[in-house]
Amino acid sequence: MINRSRWWIGSGIAGVAGTACYILATAVVSWPDTQLGLTTALLMASAWPILSIIYSYGLYGFVAAERDSPANALAMIFAVAAFSMVLAMIVVQLAVDAGTTEIAKGVDPAAMASLKRGLRLIDMGLDVAWDVLIGMALICSGVALRRHSGFGPWWAFPSIAFGAALIALNAMTFPWPPASRGLFDIGPAIGLFVMALAARLALLGRRAAHP
Repeated sequence: MINRSRWWIGSGIAGVAGTACYILATAVVSWPDTQLGLTTALLMASAWPILSIIYSYGLYGFVAAERDSPANALAMIFAVAAFSMVLAMIVVQLAVDAGTTEIAKGVDPAAMASLKRGLRLIDMGLDVAWDVLIGMALICSGVALRRHSGFGPWWAFPSIAFGAALIALNAMTFPWPPASRGLFDIGPAIGLFVMALAARLALLGRRAAHP
């Protein structure tokens, strides 16, 4: 039989670790321009959606143990779809960046630059799809958390607001990122919120293990 409290602790830790992997892969560490560097960046960035799916399932189970609802189930479904989408985006983005460097040999630089800009629209489109899906996951999660004794309105309403703002900002500037069109990137704030939510899950799981 699965020890539910340990699972909740572990999934909360997975959520924190997943977001940390994303930060390391994209914002902190400069990976060498070699096959080893590319492989390491791919595995580190891929750990983010994989660990986040584990966290999403843990959060779903924890909320359902006290008060299950359609919103809770939809939050997990949207989250799994979102993190699957962002994994595809990461792989496409890394493949375009790495592949165009190799095929650019002997090609006119201006033509190559135009080709690369066009190819980047693919991962930009996937990025918007990810933002819409994770925005819906945040909204549904907020609805599910509102009446949960371990979370409540203080966690629910920010989740709903972050989800709605993420969808609105990306729709307003589609297909371009909001930050490139004079708006702001809300992603880092959402990342910190999700890390805090995951840490809260781990803490509540620990309390459940030692009532």
